[in-house]
Amino acid sequence: MGLQKVLYPWLIVGVLNESPSRLGLAQLAVLLPSLLFVLPAGVISDRRHRGSWLSLLYLLYLLPIGVLAISFGFASPQFSYVLIYGVLFGTITAFIQPARESLLGYAAPELMHQAVAKVMAVQFIAQGIGFLMAGQLGIVSPVQLLCFQLLMFLLSAVFIRLSHPKVAVMGKVDLPAGEQRDLKQNLAELREGLTLFRNDPGLLHLVLIVFATGFLAFGVYLVGMPLIAKQFYDGDATFYGMLQVIFTVGIISVNLGVMNLTKVFRQTGKLMVISFLLRGTLVALIAFKPSLWLLFVLVYIWGVFSGLSMTLGRTILHNQVPDNMRSRAASVYQLCLYGGAPLGALVCGLVVEWIGLSYAFFAIALVTLILSVITALRSPLWHIEGVRE
Repeated sequence: MGLQKVLYPWLIVGVLNESPSRLGLAQLAVLLPSLLFVLPAGVISDRRHRGSWLSLLYLLYLLPIGVLAISFGFASPQFSYVLIYGVLFGTITAFIQPARESLLGYAAPELMHQAVAKVMAVQFIAQGIGFLMAGQLGIVSPVQLLCFQLLMFLLSAVFIRLSHPKVAVMGKVDLPAGEQRDLKQNLAELREGLTLFRNDPGLLHLVLIVFATGFLAFGVYLVGMPLIAKQFYDGDATFYGMLQVIFTVGIISVNLGVMNLTKVFRQTGKLMVISFLLRGTLVALIAFKPSLWLLFVLVYIWGVFSGLSMTLGRTILHNQVPDNMRSRAASVYQLCLYGGAPLGALVCGLVVEWIGLSYAFFAIALVTLILSVITALRSPLWHIEGVRE
């Protein structure tokens, strides 16, 4: 996934030399399938054996990556090929996210923050390695990196299948009870997952700020980060990869700290709102085109607050929902995050072309400030605790 996050946008702005609006469109293509499929994906995941299901989904990644590798290896690269790749990759990811996220349900509530932090640390350490590899585009070809990515997803499919085997009980395979249900119940189960958020104001406002995070913070990250490297500092793929690595080091640092906390956060909602506000402030500071050393510091701090926000949001979610609805709850959470992100990426690209990169960053920071103040004054999220009483 680290390779994907650097290689995909850089193929557009660094190899194909497309415009910011086309970069936003490409990011929309890879994230839009989450809007369409992540909710039914949560229902399907709740009634399937997670190991077998995840293993199959990871194998499906070989299709879009193989198509893109062939297009760059044996044909002239075109923007349309990258868009097709983005749609296929995003569709598979939409089904993977709720199934993978639901595995956190095995952790005890009082240790959920540590479990989330451990997952985040391992995930982003691996992504950091991917960022470093993708930053070598000046040395290795896109096809070589795509082939390595193919190998990683193949190994992931094998290891997931081995670590989550089906358990045979008296000659039968032990599957989730939901898998035995009538498929006609899909719609009812989907509605049940949505009702969970409608009936709990704290969870409802959690996913609202997650949507705002996707639209503002994630949107500017997806479009703004490669443009910072190319437009502000005239950098190449290596420089862009380094920015991603520094951002990831910030995420890893905060989660290593959370891993060592023996007590659960007691003001998770308040901390989440504050981290949302501070990320908007950092975006405004980056708009001043700081010197390189200060840019790296700001990107690191941006990563710290992003990592803290992701950990807090997932901790709240998993400690507030029942076990038999974790995949559906995770799918709603992911829908809000990845529903806001493609729209934010598209809007960010258009605004950058309209008023320029610096002014676009200032506008995003101002909107973030307004939403943070409203949330602090009016939202029950400001008072939500880490563990349901």
